[in-house]
Amino acid sequence: MPACFSGKNPPTNKKQTPMNPPEPADILGMAFDDYLKGQTDAVIEVEVDIAGSEELPVSYFFRSPEQMPVWERMALDRCRGRVLDVGAGAGCHALALQERGYEVWAIDISPGAVNTMRGRGVGHPVCSDFFRFGEKEFDTLLFLMNGAGIARNLDGLRRLLEHARGLLTAGGGIIIESTDLLYMYEEEDGSICLPMGHKYYGEVVYRLSYRGIQGRPFGWMFVDYGNLSGIALECGFIPDMIYQGETHNYLAELRLPC
Repeated sequence: MPACFSGKNPPTNKKQTPMNPPEPADILGMAFDDYLKGQTDAVIEVEVDIAGSEELPVSYFFRSPEQMPVWERMALDRCRGRVLDVGAGAGCHALALQERGYEVWAIDISPGAVNTMRGRGVGHPVCSDFFRFGEKEFDTLLFLMNGAGIARNLDGLRRLLEHARGLLTAGGGIIIESTDLLYMYEEEDGSICLPMGHKYYGEVVYRLSYRGIQGRPFGWMFVDYGNLSGIALECGFIPDMIYQGETHNYLAELRLPC
């Protein structure tokens, strides 16, 4: 609505405060809401800068324990005490752990995902960035679906582990799933050809789209076990690889001394 003024002269052309940029689309929140309303064949388009795009069925976020891959079931078996599920999505891991009697807190930066978890019965869903989350005294921190990727780079991984250490009890642990992307740079003769530059080869850029709506690009990281274990030791954790898959993914546990 145009501003009103009185008098013979129009108002001076003062510099206006710029409008806030639009909020990024909550791709996960929209997709989860559609799924719960019956659109069970919904898919999210996932674009990654080094590998093109693929479709991710929204139903994958609602899988039951029986539908989870072996490494996720192993991760759930390793949890103990009070658990924080980081990047919890629609809450499938949190709900599975609650059924086993654990107290589970589940955080995600997607408001829609948190609403979905709340509606599905997750006990403590919180909309929060992990690096700003301050609740303490957890026995287990869970980072599944390549959850350590929120670190974005190796320096960020160090920050992540230092922050995680402050949330854990003595003897507490972190369970992390990731993938070593080195295989993507392997030549036919077996040699490795990495791109020029100083960026770690596990750093990628994602973009999610749903129903023709694009989310903002965001950085992510897949970390090899060598770098993960080395940084974990620097941050006071004892690393242990507990599963290595055929597709270069792995599951690791990082535990604090008692």
